[in-house]
Formats: sequence, C-alpha cells, structure tokens
Amino acid sequence: MIKIKKIYTILSKKKEDNSIIEKEFSLKKNSIKRLTGIKRRYISGVNETSEGNAIKVCKKIPKNYVKNISHIIGVTNTPSIKFPGISNYVSSELKLENVHCLNLNLGCTGYVDAISLAYDIINSYKKNKVLIVTSDTYSKFISKNNKSIRPLFSDGASATIIEHSKIGFKIQSRRFKNVPNSQNDLIFKDYITMNGPAVVSFAIKNVIPVLRENQKKTKVIYLHQAGKIIVDLIKKNFDKNIFVPENFSKYGNLVSGSLPFLIKEYFKSFNRSKKIIICGFGVGLSYSTLILKKNSI
Repeated sequence: MIKIKKIYTILSKKKEDNSIIEKEFSLKKNSIKRLTGIKRRYISGVNETSEGNAIKVCKKIPKNYVKNISHIIGVTNTPSIKFPGISNYVSSELKLENVHCLNLNLGCTGYVDAISLAYDIINSYKKNKVLIVTSDTYSKFISKNNKSIRPLFSDGASATIIEHSKIGFKIQSRRFKNVPNSQNDLIFKDYITMNGPAVVSFAIKNVIPVLRENQKKTKVIYLHQAGKIIVDLIKKNFDKNIFVPENFSKYGNLVSGSLPFLIKEYFKSFNRSKKIIICGFGVGLSYSTLILKKNSI
C-alpha cells in the first residue's frame, strides 16, 4: 500500500492572458476561454528549463522529507538536453548519493505511469521512499504562429513524495493502451504540433470506454486536465453522482504536471476517498489508468 505524503508545485513566472493571443490573431474577445475553458497560462522565460524548474520545486521539500528517499522518478517530455535526465539533477541538488535515478520520457500519462512504478518499488521493499518529479516547458517549443495549441499549454513542475502506509492505497486495477500509428498526432520535432480532431477522436474511442467500464467501481475520477472540450466530453458519459474535480481553467494543460496539481488542490478529499480512478491520456496516443483502493485494517 502507498500513501502520497506531500505534493509541491511551482508554475513558470510569466503569465500570458488570452487577450494577448486574441489581439495577435484578431480573434473575438473571450473566444479562447469559451472554446478551451482556460483563463490564462504560465509560460517559460528565456532561461527557464525543465531541469531548472525540477530543481526549483524540489528546493521546497523540507530536509526531513528528503531523508531516506530511495528512488527519484523524473518525468518530462521537454528536456533542454538529451541526457542525463531530470532525476539526476534533482539527486545532485538534494545531495542524495545512494538513490536510484529513473527518467521517463512521457507526457500526459507520465504521472500515472510513475505512480504505477512507485507502487511496485515500494511493494518490493516497504522502506523504499519514492520522489516523483514532473517538469515540462511546452511553451518553449510551440510556434508563436500556432494559434490552435498555443492557448492550451502551461509550464510548471511538481514533486510528490510517496511512501508505504498500512492504511494507504493499493492498486486494484491497471489499464494501459497505445494506439498504433497515432504517434504523429501529438509530436515534437522542430516544434510541438497536435492534430486536435485526432486527439478528441482518441478520447471518444478509447478513454471514454475504459472509464465508463469502471465508473461503477468509484465515486471520484481524477482526469488529466486537457481542457474544456475533452474534459466536458468525457464527463458527459459519467453518472452524475461521480465527482470529477477540475482546475484547467486556472492553469491550462500542464502535461505531466496536470494530475499532481489537481490532486494537490483536492488533497484532503483525495486521501478521504475509499476508491479513486486516475487517468492520464495524450502523447502516444495512449492512456494510463489506475484504480486505487484504500486499504482497510
């Protein structure tokens, strides 16, 4: 069983309101918010990097929490260098020598995948303590001329400490899927590009069915905060009694940081829940879904 002990978060310092993009592209006032549900985004400055933001968020962790961390799992789609990964930078910053550094090149499924991995690490040895660090800077790699996806993505970082607990959550179910020949629908070559209709279609054909199949097993679902179109589309297929928290209007799509930001905002509610579904979906195109059940002694 695992327990999320604490989550720390930071956002990139520069705010970009929708009005800036609306003026640049001669769009109607408030048209972006009506379409995406997002009020503003937080974007990286010239000198900000995923590695730097990862270090910055980990500086918020108290020293007594750092003690006995056995594994660091770094998650990012947007490293500023090819290697080493962000977990190696974090281990240096925290002065952790006897630690296993793991790095995942993943997007919106990354946090779910990291929790799944952390669960197995802790299950193998209860004294293991895992630090999951997510950090993405999508805004640095989106063309200024791309009015379709520029209003969606925000930059930030999170640090989650996970440890064993007798009254924590066990993973009751894991569901993962990757759709063949869809990798070009959300891809980073020279710039990040996204085939919006293909991503929506992926949600309809793949994400909604797996969540509908499992909705009777829980009263709360934590979804990746992709934006109004997809989140509303998915929610319409749930029983009205299911709680589906949201925060995309405040932060935009934080990629790997989307779920930790959301869980932190509803942390007390999250820990009180007896059974939870968490679902990330995006780059691949793929989804990762876990059903977490609170252990009863």
